[in-house]
Amino acid sequence: MIFKMMMLLLPVSAGFLAAGCSGLSVSSGNPGTHYVYSYSLQQPEQRRELTFNDGSISASFTFDAAALIFDLHNLTDQQLSIVWERVSMGVNRRTYSVRNMNTFYTMGHSTPQPLTVPPKGFLRETVIPWQHVNYEHGAWIERDLFPTNDSGTQRLKGMIESSVGSEVTLVLPVRIGKVVMDYTFVFRVDSVRALPVGTAPPEKERPPMPDAPMYELSILQGYLPVMISAGILAASVIIFTQKKAPAEGL
Repeated sequence: MIFKMMMLLLPVSAGFLAAGCSGLSVSSGNPGTHYVYSYSLQQPEQRRELTFNDGSISASFTFDAAALIFDLHNLTDQQLSIVWERVSMGVNRRTYSVRNMNTFYTMGHSTPQPLTVPPKGFLRETVIPWQHVNYEHGAWIERDLFPTNDSGTQRLKGMIESSVGSEVTLVLPVRIGKVVMDYTFVFRVDSVRALPVGTAPPEKERPPMPDAPMYELSILQGYLPVMISAGILAASVIIFTQKKAPAEGL
């Protein structure tokens, strides 16, 4: 009898816990206008194109709403790698450590693993401020570099339009052979453009999203003994109550 009661109670409890472990995010949509930002390169040199070449490396950059994507080419005859523990991004002078494609959905904090680029080879990477990606209420939440939707209010619209002139900085130390070269790229917001009504914002280039962080699975495992104990207690109370109830006609 106790075993049967446990089997009835456990699926219900597990169902409630599983609902909290879902990696899916449900969004009702934002009724406001979406905006996209246009950037120019300010340092190491000023140019409208987001490209750079100094004979050792060539790099091309693109922005989405939240992250910076770059292709980095090794133009030398030596091996090249990024010194990830020293990479940082700045948004209007506030500096952050970064996530890349390998650490985009990592809990806690970890340094991206180095990747060796052979002579004449290249890599493609996506970087985002570490604190701009968080796991909240069963879903991965990503924060944009600057506000991208006015929610239909003049206040947010004015805030977005005033973002022109804002800066994003990428500090990118690169090891070529045994020498580390520190590159600092500064990008300026040149303009902000409102998308037509009903137009979705551009797609983002992201790694596959995991269902749930490992710590949630460990929490579920920790609850199992509690659920079993609760099931046994509930079954015992029912049995005890049934034994104490007087039989009819006595």
